[in-house]
Amino acid sequence: MTLVYSILIFILGALFTSFFQLVAERIPNHESINGRSYCPKCHQTLRWVDILPVFGYLINKGKCHFCNMTIPISHLLLEIFGGTLFVFAYLTLGFQLELIVAMIMISVLLAESISDALYMIVIDRIWMIGIVPIIAIRIIQEDFFKYALSSIIMFTILYLFAYIGKKIYRKEAFGGGDVKIYLFIGFCLTYQLGILSLFLASLFGLIYGIIKQKSGHTEIALIPFIFAGVFISYFYGDMLISWYLNLLGV
Repeated sequence: MTLVYSILIFILGALFTSFFQLVAERIPNHESINGRSYCPKCHQTLRWVDILPVFGYLINKGKCHFCNMTIPISHLLLEIFGGTLFVFAYLTLGFQLELIVAMIMISVLLAESISDALYMIVIDRIWMIGIVPIIAIRIIQEDFFKYALSSIIMFTILYLFAYIGKKIYRKEAFGGGDVKIYLFIGFCLTYQLGILSLFLASLFGLIYGIIKQKSGHTEIALIPFIFAGVFISYFYGDMLISWYLNLLGV
């Protein structure tokens, strides 16, 4: 049954990812997310088979059924990526309330990563919607105050970093969206894991920034690195912290 559940959860993750790609592309352009999907070139409404995650791309051989416009392979890869992350969460956590937290976390941060990578915009309404069911779950788990404290601590740390960075460099060190999204992340991670995620995100961003600096690019979308840091911290953070403390002999 594990295989069957994994396949179903992969499809669910790919569906969510496909939808969030649409949200991340339309909202920054002030387009409605209501109604059927359509081809951006010929504006024909897509058939139901065209919008099937993964299979729709493969059936149409990566092209629009109506005008043969090439569909970016990134759409296919993101759907596979999202579905794979959902399956990983299921295989790691099993069927429990925490699995819903993990799926919401993955969905929100993946959508925000796409938006940030494309338009350097964090869509506040996405994480604000996502935080509501997570808060409800934390209340059911009787852990609300622990995660509320984490949310406040992480937001405060990011806000102080942004404030100090602005004073030193005379420009925005962090975008407002990058700071506010840690209100959401705080309800996914304890503050210890949240701090670890911030360290990892900074490390990944620094490495990427050094590489991209050679090509003359100065602006970096931070949310994809925050997503990576949060994901690793959520699933492996306790193990990493224990390993580091053992290394120090603590």
